[in-house]
Amino acid sequence: MTPQKNTSHDLTARYLVLLDQEDVTRALLFAQDHRYLAEVIDDDTGLLVDNLMKAGTRCVPPREVAEQARTEEPAKLLCFALEWE
Repeated sequence: MTPQKNTSHDLTARYLVLLDQEDVTRALLFAQDHRYLAEVIDDDTGLLVDNLMKAGTRCVPPREVAEQARTEEPAKLLCFALEWE
């Protein structure tokens, strides 16, 4: 039996936000409607984040996304728009 593909976009990441915090970079994912979806946590986070950055386009984070990222220094916030087919 072939697994059915999830066609819902409710859990599809649209924005990757990187927060540079001292010695570690946090990577957050947000949906099209600016809802927080997840923090990227992986043993190989660097490779995963690098691939998402390459697939995305650097952008100004939407206001709602920036507010949810809760950064004290907005200049250290990087945002990438992710396009999915």
